Amino acid sequence: MKPSKFCRIILSVLLILVLTATSHSAMLKSPRESREENSRRKSYTPSLPREGTVAVLADSNDPQHAAIAETMIIEELVSNGYRVVDDATLGKIHRAAERTQAFNHAFGGSVTGISNIGRSYKTAYTILARVKAGRPERNEAGLYTGTASVTMMAVSSKGTKLGGKVSNGKAVGYTMDEAREKALTSALQSGLAQLF
Repeated sequence: MKPSKFCRIILSVLLILVLTATSHSAMLKSPRESREENSRRKSYTPSLPREGTVAVLADSNDPQHAAIAETMIIEELVSNGYRVVDDATLGKIHRAAERTQAFNHAFGGSVTGISNIGRSYKTAYTILARVKAGRPERNEAGLYTGTASVTMMAVSSKGTKLGGKVSNGKAVGYTMDEAREKALTSALQSGLAQLF
């Protein structure tokens, strides 16, 4: 037998073994594992309406955390094919938020307040995220453990609540800031997976 033919036979046998092992491992999954896998796939299926534009607002005691939340939500929307208000309009919304009583109601979680933003800026709906990140604590390993929570609500400009989610995140980091931002990112990812 020629060495090249022998190598081809060995490679063919290895390929068959790999393919067979993969299909057997898929068949060996319990019904619960299969349901959980399907649930994870479904959780990333966008359920918010695609018509019109979306405004995204985030509120936090720390402006940097609000900016992180807005950026992550906008990136998720754009990657799922949604149209988000342009930067100029978002800037107008932010400036108005600093001086308008309606925005205080919106940031307080008022559906009417949030829908008023949509009507004022001609968006189909608004997603409001309220972000809280706790003070990270030093753990026994000398690292920091951070926690964060994010409350997200989507409200149409007609005043209909389209969805909402409260999610929590916990993460470890070498510094307090790293632990806090990782926890915030974890909470946002969890909330986005279920809101969309």
